[in-house]
Amino acid sequence: MPCLRDHAAGTLTALDRYLHERPGGMSGALSHAIRGAAIDAVLSGTEKITKESLAVVPLDCASETHGTAPQIVR
Repeated sequence: MPCLRDHAAGTLTALDRYLHERPGGMSGALSHAIRGAAIDAVLSGTEKITKESLAVVPLDCASETHGTAPQIVR
C-alpha cells in the first residue's frame, strides 16, 4: 500500500482521543473515517490526513448521533 507523500508519522496517534470519541468507539466507523480522509488527501493533492480532513468525512448514523462527537472549532 503506498504511503501518503506528506503525511507525518505519528499524526494519527497524536489524535488518539479524537479518533476514539468521534466514531463513538465504533471500529468500522473509525476505519471509514481514516479511509475517507486518505482518499480525499490523494484526490485533493494534500497527501496528508489531518483532524480537519477527518472531521469532514461523514460517518454512519449511529456514530454521528451517539452524542459525544466533538465539533471542530476553527
